[in-house]
Amino acid sequence: MLTLGLGGSNHDFSASLVENGEIVVGIEEERLTRRKYAVNVNSLANQCWRYCLNTHGVRLGDVEAIVADDTLLPSCYFSFRSRTTLIRHHMAHAASAFYPSPFAESAILVVDGAGSLFEGQGVETLSMSVGNGTEITEISKVYGTNWSTDGLREAKVYQAGDSDHSLGFMYKAVSKAIGFTLYEEGAWYLTEDGKTMGLAPYGTDRYRTVFRRYLDLQPEGKYTLHLKDGGLLDFVEHALDGLEGEERFARGADLAWAAQDLLETAVLHAANWLHAETGLSRICLAGGVVLNSVANGKILRNTPFTEVFAQPAAGDNGCAVGCAYYGYHVLGEQPRPRGPKAPKSAPRPQRHSYLGRSYSTEEIQTALDASGLPYRRVERPARLAAGLLPQGALIGWFTGGSEFGPRALGHRSILADPRRAEMKDILNSKVKHREAFRPFAPAVLAHRASEYFDLDIESPYMLIVAPVREEKQQEVPAITHVDGTARVQTLTPEANGVFYELVERFEELTSVPVVLNTSFNDRGEPIVETPEEALRFYGKSRLDYLFLEDFVVAHSAADLDSVTETVE
Repeated sequence: MLTLGLGGSNHDFSASLVENGEIVVGIEEERLTRRKYAVNVNSLANQCWRYCLNTHGVRLGDVEAIVADDTLLPSCYFSFRSRTTLIRHHMAHAASAFYPSPFAESAILVVDGAGSLFEGQGVETLSMSVGNGTEITEISKVYGTNWSTDGLREAKVYQAGDSDHSLGFMYKAVSKAIGFTLYEEGAWYLTEDGKTMGLAPYGTDRYRTVFRRYLDLQPEGKYTLHLKDGGLLDFVEHALDGLEGEERFARGADLAWAAQDLLETAVLHAANWLHAETGLSRICLAGGVVLNSVANGKILRNTPFTEVFAQPAAGDNGCAVGCAYYGYHVLGEQPRPRGPKAPKSAPRPQRHSYLGRSYSTEEIQTALDASGLPYRRVERPARLAAGLLPQGALIGWFTGGSEFGPRALGHRSILADPRRAEMKDILNSKVKHREAFRPFAPAVLAHRASEYFDLDIESPYMLIVAPVREEKQQEVPAITHVDGTARVQTLTPEANGVFYELVERFEELTSVPVVLNTSFNDRGEPIVETPEEALRFYGKSRLDYLFLEDFVVAHSAADLDSVTETVE
């Protein structure tokens, strides 16, 4: 059985195919249109579902079920609207985390800006559920009850994320106040909340009392959070007025600290109740707030849950995955065997997020010839790249299908030596062109992760922040944040293939099983998808070498000649 899922809302359009219970392909519209979050692209002509069908070699007629969530712009599925089933937004999020997880049964927590509108109650902002087999049952929910800021409140015109009792909207508003706005159009805007999360450790608890004044924790894991009409946002919007330079940075960090503290307080309250109510030790996470990997780490360390599965595309883009699985398991009534009693032929849980198409040798060579850059084919690219990193080289790494979601996980990555403290500043200023305070993440061999990080489970999708062990912080300073933590990606041979081989070789050379891994893109741009895009980035960048599958590219023939052609 083949099912097509469509994700997004008024942004983050995406598509995914599930075949016989496994994700086979998925892509975000931003990777194809090169417009971050697919904002203001022509949703009627969106390319992502066509990409999925073409990559898998099927036609729309071969698809047995098409599912979208009801916050997605109808234009995204207009051409096949009569065949499309709509489900609630938080159900799509919950399905995206639980169905591909390895758990037969688990608690499910969905947290975002806002989801579907429930008449008379508001928009869903946090949902708590239990997943068992193919069933997902909601047991508690928080609703946002405020309406539009554009003078149409009486007409109940809803603007996505713009409501009271929304942790996602609170964090977004703080990001805007600090200055981390990516797009703004009238009263609607999108922010770069990852920057706020990275800035928070630089702050103090100056504003904690002010923020906490507007949060009321309630039974059943619920809360109220008064934001608008005399709420927290009245303070936030003017907190930095008249401030400049270092003082503005410091007060902005204090705002970020308070927002992070408030978010964690509410999320931990919900997670602790969810555990107490269900008695389950496993939890699945989804929703845009789940991209806050610091809060995810707190769930693991500060609640009784011992196993966590977070959907790597936790935002609205990941709803495509949930919708496709919903079509397979619920509409298609297909079973979902999990655990040791599952037959060997049973569909496997999600093991990686490399859901994009691969590019052939011919396609890569055509792009290389068109670029005019010198290149050479090598036998063992992972070993060669690993040998260049200890020399201080900055490397673009392109292999296999692209990652579905916002994190580069070793297929569209920029790599560096984590032992060199200067790498953080070099990458931020000369390659990524972003703020100096922003941290970089480690990719670590899973079997050695606990030696370097206070982490007892695998974290394959870079969605858990964990403390770097004190005795290791000086060994890997480039990936250690100012508060002594890191956003960890753990690697296994089965899931990560040639990228695992690269880090394993780096360990052989340096005794350190960690490589600095950041996304292959410049500030404000989507991660590269094609060989042509990787070459365009590399050609004007300060990267030393680019690896396209088994081709190595240099800026000059002399640089290329200095690279060993074969690796022993």
